[in-house]
Amino acid sequence: MTNAKIVTRSACFNGTVQIVDGLIADIATSSTSARGALDFEGDHLLPGLIDVHTDHLEKQILPRAGMSWDPLGAAIAHDIQICAAGATTVFDSLIVGAVGNPERRRLLPLMLQGLGEARRHGLLRADHLLHLRCDARETDLIDLFLAYADRPELRFVTIMDDGPRRDPKRFRHLERRKNTPEAEIEAEISAAATTEDCTEDNRRRLVAHCRERGVPFASHDDTTVAHIAEAVGHGLSISEFPITLEAAKAARAAGMTIIVGGPNLVAGRSHTGNVSVRELAQEGLIDIICSDYIPASILRGIWHLASQSDLSLPEAVALSSGRPAETFGLFDRGEIAVGKRADLVRVADRAGPIVRAVWTAGRQVL
Repeated sequence: MTNAKIVTRSACFNGTVQIVDGLIADIATSSTSARGALDFEGDHLLPGLIDVHTDHLEKQILPRAGMSWDPLGAAIAHDIQICAAGATTVFDSLIVGAVGNPERRRLLPLMLQGLGEARRHGLLRADHLLHLRCDARETDLIDLFLAYADRPELRFVTIMDDGPRRDPKRFRHLERRKNTPEAEIEAEISAAATTEDCTEDNRRRLVAHCRERGVPFASHDDTTVAHIAEAVGHGLSISEFPITLEAAKAARAAGMTIIVGGPNLVAGRSHTGNVSVRELAQEGLIDIICSDYIPASILRGIWHLASQSDLSLPEAVALSSGRPAETFGLFDRGEIAVGKRADLVRVADRAGPIVRAVWTAGRQVL
């Protein structure tokens, strides 16, 4: 690959990358006239993005309420869009349990079935890993989790709790967005104080199971200093989507890795009224960018940071390549360096980033 703007961990320069047997064999700061070399015509060459949280598969298997799609077809469509967004490694973020949305219990095994079938037939372009988001309010959460806890592709677990006990103000906000009557909302908040709470026991047991298996785990949607303190008390070192500046600052003070969503960064605001990721970026409070629910948002978020913040392009790219690779132990990938897996993306800058080609382990898949 020659005549490319190569983005390494520390620099961006014109040059050539040689791939041998799926690995990066050489990086040069000059062009080559070698026969068969691919001329990038000045396009960027980036490491393949590592997307640690996307629920995009849900939208493929349930495109409309009450309308389920074929699991294999959904997995393939999901994979194509992920790859076209520049991600060569993706953590499919699937919910275990989900109080208030029992349909997700039915969908979880179907999504895993579709991914498994696509993997067996060699139909997946990206490397698909598993991220389980566990609803701490489910009374049978641990049994639900253990059904999937030993899957070899499991790499990440998040503990969720959007209940009225943890944060009544946020609970009101979320329920109002669902058009839940005020009387019902207040009744649930009042009842929470007197009903049995399973969340603390679920957190404790879930953390123990993750530690036993060596799976990284995170808190989710933290809003207060107290939530961060609770997470730290359980040994959590990752805060996924802190939704207030207060929580993000507390997470940084506690030494936690902070994961944010690309759609919020690109739009400049949260669609649910949470803190703007751009504000967090200005405060130096982001470590990893994921796509959340729009696959293309990572690359656009990177371009925004590189042009509108103090971050260089290599620093911005690392937020969705090198940093997630380090955080989740994917040491064979995540940067353009000799000996690393040749997961690579050709990106043209046409008033914004456009993915033109993708390689995983040296094989062109797009």
